[in-house]
Amino acid sequence: MRMDYIIFGFGLIMIGLAMLSLSTHANVGGIILIGPIPIVFGSSPESASLALILGLFFFVMMFALMRR
Repeated sequence: MRMDYIIFGFGLIMIGLAMLSLSTHANVGGIILIGPIPIVFGSSPESASLALILGLFFFVMMFALMRR
């Protein structure tokens, strides 16, 4: 496990939380990847749709990388 990836990911999470706390109205959405299967949630239809598109992108990328 590479420590620089962990620090980079933690930094991205902190930047996202800081941006979320500065906005007055925030729509949140997320993706939980269990293996190659994405589980999508969101606080509004727009954020859920964006998370769904990203989840499908990650699914296709994981499928393509597993085929090698």
